[in-house]
Amino acid sequence: MLAEHITRGALESRLFDVCLIGAGPAGITLATELGARGQSVLLLEAGGASYEESSQAMYEGEVVGALKFALDTSRLRYLGGASNHWGGFCQALDAVDFESKVAGVDTEWPIRRRHLDPYLARAEAIVEIPAFTPDRPYGEQLRLTTMRFSPPVNFATKYRGMLEKMPNVATILQACVLNLHERDGAIVSVEITDPDNGRHTARARRFVLCAGGIENSRMLLWANQQNGGRVVRDPRALGRYWLEHPHFTIGEAFLDDRAPFVFDKWSIAWASPTAQAIRDARALNAGLRLTRRNRESSRQMIADLSCVAPELGQWAMAKLKRRLFCGAMLRASWEQAPRAWNRVTLSTDRDRHGTPRAELHWRLDDFDRHTVASAATLLAEAILRRGDGRVRLDPWVLGRGSFPADDEIKGNHHMGGTRMSSSSATGVVDADCKVHGLSNLYVAGSSVFPSGGAANPTLTIVQLALRLADRLGERASAASVL
Repeated sequence: MLAEHITRGALESRLFDVCLIGAGPAGITLATELGARGQSVLLLEAGGASYEESSQAMYEGEVVGALKFALDTSRLRYLGGASNHWGGFCQALDAVDFESKVAGVDTEWPIRRRHLDPYLARAEAIVEIPAFTPDRPYGEQLRLTTMRFSPPVNFATKYRGMLEKMPNVATILQACVLNLHERDGAIVSVEITDPDNGRHTARARRFVLCAGGIENSRMLLWANQQNGGRVVRDPRALGRYWLEHPHFTIGEAFLDDRAPFVFDKWSIAWASPTAQAIRDARALNAGLRLTRRNRESSRQMIADLSCVAPELGQWAMAKLKRRLFCGAMLRASWEQAPRAWNRVTLSTDRDRHGTPRAELHWRLDDFDRHTVASAATLLAEAILRRGDGRVRLDPWVLGRGSFPADDEIKGNHHMGGTRMSSSSATGVVDADCKVHGLSNLYVAGSSVFPSGGAANPTLTIVQLALRLADRLGERASAASVL
């Protein structure tokens, strides 16, 4: 069933098997999976069935740092969550993304890609993409990768009918969770408010936060305060190691038409360093994007180039006239180093329910520049060495200037803050996404990522949700036997 609002007294008398907080890709995947296995599920969504300005305003907050973006427009507060503005870009994390790559930069997961591989085909079916094609080598240090595109799947549109029909799944909209109540090392209930500020209580055997890469941290920080530190008992990592995928234009390329780059429907060719090249450079992973430009734009690129490099400009123009050349904008999206200072904290400003708003502290450092510069230099050198063209990198990439504040900046890929770790000193949840120190509280979504790789996170979010559904299913079976 799906209800547009909470009916007074409807929840207090029930004990659900699982309560899911947040109805985005992670929450809806868990709800449909667990519901199909016969578990009783309560799915709480703080927003409504569609976008509402008053609800979206609850996501307002401040970004502290040189590179600014609006917290209320980088995430969405209604049924379907982030899938309502998802572009559909899909990649799986590389095997190296789960490992430690550079001494002093903690990118290691307590699991490996092989632990998620069994869920890849099902996740691909959910987001409606074909199976991956293998990467192709480009020299010894680079690989030409493939981005796959979901239609994109909007989880609200695709699954609303199923949520309405499943008798053991209760989906409640306009249900904002204010607090988690802890007793004897377990969460026993959640406190909920409706748009009229009415208060309700819901009980369950297990609880899962699926509220997103900022809200999961905010909710745990606030619940921990209200419960005297008993929700996250070792809070050293709570809210910290927050991540984005930096997105910037880093230069331009002039490509011979015989170059082996394959441009997709968006006129983009994709490349990344190999795992060994990443280790050799003592850097992290990076995705490079060559976006093909039309002849008019290419001609202007050459004109601009000729002002600073006349010989290179003449070479490019000769190629263009013989239609043996195309111009491409070079962009990058790459793996940010997990840093404790990048974190979600609670603001002194509060929303209309009295909950502190999120304050995000986020900045890029010289190591983040090193990662993208290493990958871009490998590509520029390979293109030149193979006779496939030339690459011009923007000066800031090579250390002359700061990160440009007027660029794409980020991908709305909110990761970290409740990271997965074998130790509560460096993470909030364990390898099964269970909060350290509690018996029945879990976290789903990209906030559990210890590191981000260079892949868009949605496919991995769904894989992790499917894996968590299996874990919750195992625990339900064990409890029934006992």
